[in-house]
Amino acid sequence: MPTRWDAAIRALDDALRRPGPMRAWLRSRRWCGETLTARTEVAVKDRATLWSSDDEALVLFLATAKEAQATVPMHLPFSLCTSPPDGEAFPLAVGGGTVHVIEAERREAYARFLTEEFRSHDAIPTEGKDTLRLSGTAGGVFLRMGPTAEGDSSNLLIRYGTDRAEVVFKSYKFPDVHNREPDIFARLAKKGFPHVPRYLGELALGRGETRLVLGIATEHVEATDAFAWLTAGWDAELRGEPVAPDFEARSLSLAASLGEATADLHEALFDRHPGPFQAETFTREDAEAAIKTALGYLSDALVRLAALARQGDRTSAARAATTRQMVFENRERIETVLRGLAATVGTSKAITHADLHLAQVLQTEDGRLFFVDFEGEPERAPGQRHVKFPPLRDVATMNRSFAYVRDYAWRGFTRGDAASALRFLRRESFTPEESTVAERLAAWERAAVERYTRRYLARSRLYPEMDNAEAWRAIKGWMVEKALYELRYELKHRPPNVFIPLGGVMSLAAGSD
Repeated sequence: MPTRWDAAIRALDDALRRPGPMRAWLRSRRWCGETLTARTEVAVKDRATLWSSDDEALVLFLATAKEAQATVPMHLPFSLCTSPPDGEAFPLAVGGGTVHVIEAERREAYARFLTEEFRSHDAIPTEGKDTLRLSGTAGGVFLRMGPTAEGDSSNLLIRYGTDRAEVVFKSYKFPDVHNREPDIFARLAKKGFPHVPRYLGELALGRGETRLVLGIATEHVEATDAFAWLTAGWDAELRGEPVAPDFEARSLSLAASLGEATADLHEALFDRHPGPFQAETFTREDAEAAIKTALGYLSDALVRLAALARQGDRTSAARAATTRQMVFENRERIETVLRGLAATVGTSKAITHADLHLAQVLQTEDGRLFFVDFEGEPERAPGQRHVKFPPLRDVATMNRSFAYVRDYAWRGFTRGDAASALRFLRRESFTPEESTVAERLAAWERAAVERYTRRYLARSRLYPEMDNAEAWRAIKGWMVEKALYELRYELKHRPPNVFIPLGGVMSLAAGSD
């Protein structure tokens, strides 16, 4: 049936397909990253009108962005408004007038739509003869809109309140049919696992194993992520304004509790029966593939460092050259520690968190811990974010996160930039006060890693035949693998931070002697 919004929807469909102002506006969205360039081919695969009134319409587009050999699905829900809305909008020419386009997730109308559809469970037909469905228990009566979460993410998070719950809806801007996060939340909810927010439902296109989940709803937890809590605590501690007289002891207690919670998480995800969560054996071929991938990260990082050494400003070029030389001088030692991950050959590989770090853990005021963001590492290709790994890899990636806390604390204390991590690594020209603080932070990192890992190993039932020495060798191997991933990631997205993973690589390599 024709509607007053048909012309605007067609105009938006056309604007999405062509390079131009609409494409530039999308590129400015923080979740878009490098997905859309001047050479990207965009194809609209399907669309659906979700809701409309005289003043506003919600329309969802499913598109693909193709460049070279990579094709990335894009989930694009938009609000079309007759009047300029609050916030940045794109003016779309329609006939002789203008319609204002904004990301639907930022509009109250979208939260109301989600609430109603979660309650009614109606099927919404698409232009391509597919069906959108919202399933779960996130319905109720809409009460209020909450803040839109900002951050370094390829998703958009919205909060809204109903008479049943305070809801967080995560909209996957780049959906992946292999994304296991919805199934992980559903499994953990079924098992009554206490360390995740309550799972409330999902928005999906299609059904069965090939369904494409476009977003999930969980209950909001009033908490602070552990990375923010630790870095803020250290900042206050080193300024002489401690948040508590026992902050350092509390931080190590957090590491210990987190080790036990991680072991419980792995036990809840571990399945000894046939099915998608069934554990398998980590083989020598798996180990060789992981080592090859990590060395690929290293090679890519060296290429990027060489480019920075040639093209950056004088200071950045000198730092890049120094970094590259340090890696070259220690490459043999790096590879020696990396090969330690082969200690997990013959143990189980399973579904894990796959990107476990302190910012993925929420801590409430009363000390309860909640794991979030089970999508896997953002730099891995679609379909590869949730390959099965030995659970000890999660332990290793968390241990790397303690190093980031140490370096952020050091940066704050010295009032330096991200490159102050290089000075920490070399311990150059320290004042007596800086030497004291540097040693204190280094000792804290060692203690946090020790507490977290030992509590994990003591509680876990997944490595009954592995002694502690072999477990530590495996964990250090996976820590190097993660640090090499970080090295490449930071060079691509946050080059000044490169000295943080570099420090991890160098310290782990030094331990190979």
